[in-house]
Amino acid sequence: MVFGLSLEEASRLHGHKGPWLVIGYRAGSRAREVLKPKTEHDLKCVVRIPREIPYTCTIDGIQASTSCTLGKLNISIEDSNDFEFVFINKATRKSLTLKLREGVRDRVEELSSKSGMSVAAKWVEEVDLWELFEEFLR
Repeated sequence: MVFGLSLEEASRLHGHKGPWLVIGYRAGSRAREVLKPKTEHDLKCVVRIPREIPYTCTIDGIQASTSCTLGKLNISIEDSNDFEFVFINKATRKSLTLKLREGVRDRVEELSSKSGMSVAAKWVEEVDLWELFEEFLR
């Protein structure tokens, strides 16, 4: 079964392709790759981020890439100074935690302010995943 949106579709849903949307999208895509959900109901996600724009844009990226949505109540948001995304496959009970690496937030903010959001988004889209996230599989 194919579910989730492409990054371009996610950008249309969100309104633009910003770096925080892409971070969320890449996190969700990685969760689908590792946890291999069979349906749009198998995954649930806990998003731990500062509850302020632009960081909350990660939520739209995760919703678009995983089909974990507020409407299905299989995504929850917790206010945190960290950037951590916990994905759980309810069918297999496996979980994947992705934590934003130290320095990524500063790099995104620096690129956004000096070169614009589209340049920052392109960097996030193209950088190796291991440079964005620490990964913990349980």
